[in-house]
Amino acid sequence: MKIFDCFRYCGEDLLLNLRLKTLYNKVDKFIIIEGNKYYNGEEKKQLFDINNFKEFKKKIDFYFINNFPNYDFKNNEKSHWVYDDFHINKIGLGLNNLNDDDYVLISDLDEIPKLDNKEFLKYDSTVFLQNMYYYKFNVHLYKGLKWNNKWPGTKGCKFKYFKSARQVREFRVKNFPWWRFDRKIKRHVKQDGGWHFSYLMNEEQIKLKLLRVPGEIQHVLRNDEESKNKLFDDEIIKNKLKNFIDPYGRSDVFLKKVKIDNTFPSYINENIEKLSDYIA
Repeated sequence: MKIFDCFRYCGEDLLLNLRLKTLYNKVDKFIIIEGNKYYNGEEKKQLFDINNFKEFKKKIDFYFINNFPNYDFKNNEKSHWVYDDFHINKIGLGLNNLNDDDYVLISDLDEIPKLDNKEFLKYDSTVFLQNMYYYKFNVHLYKGLKWNNKWPGTKGCKFKYFKSARQVREFRVKNFPWWRFDRKIKRHVKQDGGWHFSYLMNEEQIKLKLLRVPGEIQHVLRNDEESKNKLFDDEIIKNKLKNFIDPYGRSDVFLKKVKIDNTFPSYINENIEKLSDYIA
């Protein structure tokens, strides 16, 4: 049984390095997908450079996608979802000649699963509930999420149940009991499932990211037009970053600084000084 760690990339070298160091000895292959467009339709060049990750090269399969469909983003508000689905499903390019029991993990790059315990391999599918952090490695979103204030980031399944990367990303955070007649595959919900590190950026980078993920904004804020209107204000972004306020401006989400300890990836613990710019 092999483990395939699959995710999209968009220039997040800090987090990619952390991910590779954390998981290199725990997975058999990294499938990395990058696109030539952002989800707002903006063109981009290839950012991934294998020379920056030579020590991990033998386990990396990289694919650059340059055939996104053409859409009118000004007149079709759902175009970003088409791009999102198209992009994530290109992960399938790297899933060749797998055995039925090989395990496929689907994440965003900044969602790093904790794989020290291999119990999840006994199940048909798994949802990894992850501690969520914004702005710095140790600024914890401690209140405001479902699932005991954790994020259902990485999700995975045995290859025989894999249909598409999007299908895996939509797995419900629920394990139906054995006696349910509508139970299809055994699902494990891993409570201590890893870490989601998001928006480890400066003000300008945060603004650019928000501009390029219109679908995420729509999903998170839905009908909260007031918060949407404040997303791209430079001073508001600066204030949120300085005072650990939710980047989306949600009033029911709370962040706080926590201590780096052994619950974090060992690479962070062992490189506090090196990573000091990203630690509060």
